[in-house]
Amino acid sequence: MFKLALGSLVAAVIGLHSVGFLTEAEEKIFVSRVTLEENCELDINAFAVANLTTGDVRSFRYGEAFIRAKKSDWLKIVINEDYQDISFDGEKTKAGKQVKIVQNCLSETTLDSIFDSFNETFSNK
Repeated sequence: MFKLALGSLVAAVIGLHSVGFLTEAEEKIFVSRVTLEENCELDINAFAVANLTTGDVRSFRYGEAFIRAKKSDWLKIVINEDYQDISFDGEKTKAGKQVKIVQNCLSETTLDSIFDSFNETFSNK
């Protein structure tokens, strides 16, 4: 009787595992529509969006780019491969089915950047 109950329990656990109740659900891949609003002196076609998880990079055309992603992925604005001589550190955001990223290229002086500069200048290294 005990062997029958134990066998039934093992069969139930194997069944639940195969259905996916006991395993982590795999994330679905979707195509993210990324819209870029930029305040830069560069042409919008100079930018691209990169999926930091997969390494995939897609260029913007008419202010939009389409890239495969999962909800847990991070997307970042990068420079298009045609403009590799330009140094640029773009905005980063979580992936979604529709994402709008605002990229400001004008450097703003903030209180944090002033204190960081003071710390670098007067630190005991």
